[in-house]
Amino acid sequence: MTVLSTAPSLKRPKWNFRILATRPILVKAKNDHLRKAVAIDLIVDLPFAFEVAKDVSIEKVEVEKRFSAMFKVYTSKNFEDVDSEHVEFFAVLDVDQKFEDFVKAYWMYPNHIAFEVAEIEPL
Repeated sequence: MTVLSTAPSLKRPKWNFRILATRPILVKAKNDHLRKAVAIDLIVDLPFAFEVAKDVSIEKVEVEKRFSAMFKVYTSKNFEDVDSEHVEFFAVLDVDQKFEDFVKAYWMYPNHIAFEVAEIEPL
């Protein structure tokens, strides 16, 4: 995999925090300098890119290893290029959506969904 993430920095105010979820993952690639990685969610068997929080050691994230990772999930506040039938997914913040929904939506709108690892431990 060559693409790590197209999401802008989570430090920008144009992101809404959505959920906190712990997931089993298999890390497939990482970039230590950018603090980004790609993993496969072992429950839904789909890959997605994520950022590693500054207070998490990037050295703990090892390629081809399985982990239990706690993710913070964010969606963009700017959804002007989102198809009208999907705008509600990004606009309605109080809907109880599952992590799987965000991973699936990531493949349609990678610039509008961001995942950040807050904790990570080997399985």
